[in-house]
Amino acid sequence: MKIRFSKAIFVFALLVLVFGCKRSKFIPPEDGVVTKEMAERYVKVSFALTELAESETVKLAELRKKYGISQSMAELSDEEYKEKYPEVVAVWDSILQDWNKKQDSVHKELGMSEEEWDWIAGAIISHKNKEIREFIGEEFEKIKKEKGSLPTQPTDSN
Repeated sequence: MKIRFSKAIFVFALLVLVFGCKRSKFIPPEDGVVTKEMAERYVKVSFALTELAESETVKLAELRKKYGISQSMAELSDEEYKEKYPEVVAVWDSILQDWNKKQDSVHKELGMSEEEWDWIAGAIISHKNKEIREFIGEEFEKIKKEKGSLPTQPTDSN
């Protein structure tokens, strides 16, 4: 009986691991160094997300104008405001859901998970990634020139 019980626990645990857990596919390198290949994909994703964010600013401006929302949009986090204006919150939630879908699409299309992008964004500030940080800046500027004017690269401090 003890053997069957152990096999059942093992099978259950295996099923939970395979079907029940959302696991990130990205595992950061142990040395914390961003590779050139990672940096190239990071630049492409960053640029695409920047373009996407710029296109979404029109929606935000329309939302603020239509409902008299402040530039900071702090009202949308206020519980009283949410209770008083559920229709505005519904529009905001719809914009957020649409953004998340588009953002996920960019990551999928360009072959970089959000987890990897986030890790690289944090890792490039390390001294051991100084050269790759400079490479990222140069690559971002190249794409910017090719496509026309866009905001500064995401690694800029301004």
